[in-house]
Amino acid sequence: MDSELNIFLRWIHEREAIRKRRAAGEPWPWTDDPFLRAYRWCNVRRMDDRVSRALFERWYRPGSGVREDLHRALLGRLVNWPDSLDEIGSGLENARAVLASRAATGAKVWTGAYVVPGVQGQAKVDSICDLVDRVVADGDRVVRSTMRSTWRELVRFDGMGSFLAGQVVADLAHLPLGARWPDVTTWAPIGPGSARGINRLRGIPKDKPVPQEQFEQLLPDLIGVVRPLIGEIWIDRGLHAMDIQNCLCEYDKYRRLQLGEGTVRARYVPTGTAAGQGSLFG
Repeated sequence: MDSELNIFLRWIHEREAIRKRRAAGEPWPWTDDPFLRAYRWCNVRRMDDRVSRALFERWYRPGSGVREDLHRALLGRLVNWPDSLDEIGSGLENARAVLASRAATGAKVWTGAYVVPGVQGQAKVDSICDLVDRVVADGDRVVRSTMRSTWRELVRFDGMGSFLAGQVVADLAHLPLGARWPDVTTWAPIGPGSARGINRLRGIPKDKPVPQEQFEQLLPDLIGVVRPLIGEIWIDRGLHAMDIQNCLCEYDKYRRLQLGEGTVRARYVPTGTAAGQGSLFG
């Protein structure tokens, strides 16, 4: 019987092989694994995902300065919808008006990948833009010398939860602002999926709570084990600790499917079929 670690490693190797096969123009299906073939999955490297690629190709302006990098990372991940961000373009001061206009006309404004919170009784556009404005105004305090300390400053703001703050600092780690952070390959914030994933690897009940402080001890140990076993992928894709945290979440989803622990909604239908027009495999 496979150990949980072997299943985790096999998921990483096969998911990356799928990305390469698709990029090489090979026809679908890109894998014999029935679960990897039938459902949508994040990439091993977070920055290889579709929206992340769009952000770094069209939204970010490396070298524009700390305040603009922070501003764009906040809008980029709180909105997380490339069409909305394309319309904002270089006019960050017009973000509120652009987003309000899209909402009023019924155009898609926000991501569907995760829940972006609003403030009860306030239009979502205003609550999100107010949050962005508050953080940017305090940018000199927010941006620190490490990924972890910058994340800790972000989560102090009402409306900026651990997950969203993690998405922001993960992007900043790939911009000049975070290029010198010493902890990008050892630190990441925990999420519900990665908590279950690391518990599975430890052989303990998957739903046992894992505090952030404990995860900060467990994750570097896991990376120390995993990194030599995925060496080519780690080097080729320039992986960060955030990528391993993300893989833990996807591995938990994979195990839920294998073990029949509930359902997963994000089924994959190849682009070009009647049911799959516009759908993308990560």
